[in-house]
Amino acid sequence: MQFKRIFIIVVLLAGPFLVGCGASGNKPNVELIQDMMDQPAVKAQKGDGFFGENRPSSLLPPEHTRPRGVGKKAYQYKNQLDQALANLKNPFAGDGSVEVLLVGQKYYQTQCAVCHGDKGRGDGPLKSKYPMPIPSLLSDRVKGMKDSHIFHIISSGQGVMGSYASHIPEQQRWQVVNYIRKLQQEGVGSKSE
Repeated sequence: MQFKRIFIIVVLLAGPFLVGCGASGNKPNVELIQDMMDQPAVKAQKGDGFFGENRPSSLLPPEHTRPRGVGKKAYQYKNQLDQALANLKNPFAGDGSVEVLLVGQKYYQTQCAVCHGDKGRGDGPLKSKYPMPIPSLLSDRVKGMKDSHIFHIISSGQGVMGSYASHIPEQQRWQVVNYIRKLQQEGVGSKSE
């Protein structure tokens, strides 16, 4: 028991001195473990012998891979509602097939329901976190919107809602629009905006 007390006192007294062993002025740091300080540097295009005699250290990516974001089509009507309404057409217009609605439901539940709620009433779990009311997708205003208008809002964002173009691929955004239309058909009451 006495040994523990002496040990604790020594550690408490010696601790500040050990911490103070760092750099002060022009003196270098005292490194107890040198492995992280003395690593062999490898030039990106120079062979290092690990992958073969003359192979560079930066290898080519595996076949059929692409950098993240390459090949994604950017939403071309960002903040251009008039052009979106004039040029966009829902390729799934009127398609109430189970496959289309299931994909739309999956993305809606993952990305939209947290704010708009499972039934589109604007009563999702994050409702109390927003400074303004979350619009009901069952309101007469949203019901009166063209499919391209809803698609544009999902793609470009509106108000405090940001763009979901990077979260939901283009084809699936149209399927979300169809799923919202299904919610509107099933919705009993609507909350006005």
